[in-house]
Parts: sequence; C-alpha cells; structure tokens
Amino acid sequence: MTKLTGFFSGFLLISLALFGGAVPASAHADLVSTTPVDGAVLESAPRTLTLSFSSTLLEGMVEVAVSNFAGELVSGVLVESVGTDAVVQWPADLPGDTYKVAYRIVSQDGHPVTGSLRFSYPNPETVTAEPTPDTTAEPEVTTMDDPISEPETAVPRVTEEPASDSESMLVWVLGFVALALVVAGYFIWRKRST
Repeated sequence: MTKLTGFFSGFLLISLALFGGAVPASAHADLVSTTPVDGAVLESAPRTLTLSFSSTLLEGMVEVAVSNFAGELVSGVLVESVGTDAVVQWPADLPGDTYKVAYRIVSQDGHPVTGSLRFSYPNPETVTAEPTPDTTAEPEVTTMDDPISEPETAVPRVTEEPASDSESMLVWVLGFVALALVVAGYFIWRKRST
C-alpha cells in the first residue's frame, strides 16, 4: 500500500510542477477608464483624451486612429504613453461631430489590446443660449444612437486575442510526456524493487 501511495504522491508532484509552470500567467492590460467616457456628449471639444489601463504600457507601442461620423480619418493626432495612461492631444481645429477613437496598445506582458470609444460635441457656431426650461414637458434624453452604422464600426471595447492552438497543444504534449515518464519510472522502480 505504501508503494502505491508513494507512486501517486510522486505523480501528483510531477504533474503540478509541469502543469503549474507550463501555463503562462494572464496579466493582460484592461481598459479601466476613459476621459471623456464612451458615448459622452460634450459641450465643447476636449483638449486631451485619456485612456487608462490596468497595466503599464510599452513606450512607442500605443496607436490611436480617430475618424469622424462619415468615417474619414483625422490626421495630426498625437498620442503618448505615460505609465498606465495613453494621452491623446486632441486637434484644436476639429469641428463638432461624432468621433470614433480606435486604439491598439501593448502592455508590459507583450499582449496587444484593441478597442474603441465614441463621443461627440457640437460646432461652436451652432451652440446657442439654452431656452428657459419648461417644467410641464418631460426632459429630453440625448443618446449616441448611430442610425447609419456599418458592421465594421461595431468593434468591442476591448478585444483580447485568444490563446493560440500551438500554445494549447504544447501544454497537452508536455502533460502527456510527463505522464509517460511517471508511468515508465514507476514500472522501472517496481521491477528493481522485486
């Protein structure tokens, strides 16, 4: 009975050692917050746009693309990474519109994270004094519904790449080799002890 107990204890320790070290830790960066928030309707153009992540960003590995409601790319957008934040200097000459900001960052673990957000603000010329509120009418709700949305613009906020098939296969192969070594070791040990 003690030989069988020793065999299973050894098998368990070897399996934990192999499988515990074969699976990489998952500490991918997640988008924590944005300023302005996704879907915001601002009173005027922002000076900066800040994307805050849960992990430090690799310098030079932050990309941002800005497009207007018509889908035209905006040029001259500057972005820099500061610790866990990606800070976009918003071009001062952009007219009021609904803007989509698509981003791709790489955190310290080397894992790329992509996503997008939208916000809008009016043209300064079209902003007029607010009328006196009518207390008898129901308040008007402003939404960011996009009546003409194309399939490619429906991008999830944060998309992480799944583990590749080769990584999964490697884990299974290592597990099978470990099991074969343990079984072979047991039979060799058993043969020598008898």
